[in-house]
Amino acid sequence: MPSIEINKKDIIFDPQVQTYCNNPKFVCPNYAHSWACPPIAPYLEKKVNQFNKFYLIYYKYDLSKHVNDIKGRNPDLSEEKIRNDFYRKEFMRDYVDDEIQDFINNYTEPYKEIFILWDGYCRICSKLGKSCTYDSETPCRYPEQIRYSMEAVGIDVTKTVSQLKLDIEWPPINHAYRFGLICFL
Repeated sequence: MPSIEINKKDIIFDPQVQTYCNNPKFVCPNYAHSWACPPIAPYLEKKVNQFNKFYLIYYKYDLSKHVNDIKGRNPDLSEEKIRNDFYRKEFMRDYVDDEIQDFINNYTEPYKEIFILWDGYCRICSKLGKSCTYDSETPCRYPEQIRYSMEAVGIDVTKTVSQLKLDIEWPPINHAYRFGLICFL
């Protein structure tokens, strides 16, 4: 799993990013259904700026190969359907989760505090066979473990990543990517 140390100035915040998951072209199914997603997710630029070391963790997946493999087994499926189904799958998020944990477990420098921004929506409850309590209007069961994504707290991931000059194709045609950010103090 690739990772890169980045500078604080490389992390691009924009409050508008929190509106991307609810607009006329796209409504994320988690919008207004999770304590970790907009509109309830906090804008965390000030919190992130309190940290002094940052690592972008990312996973690159061969999307073209995936589409061709599925199309080979199911020739009647459209490429659009295959791509849409792919983005709903959890396995890439699990890869990023595992890599973030591995990175932390192998991190040898001393630190006082750690803050992690994960990929996608918070999945703490679902991994325990429960649903998020947001829709039932009861407090989060695990507020100390809540997982915000970079986008949910206002980070423009596209601008952040594109300025780093990483070998990343955007928009994703041949490859798909997942990102997490680890912040140390």
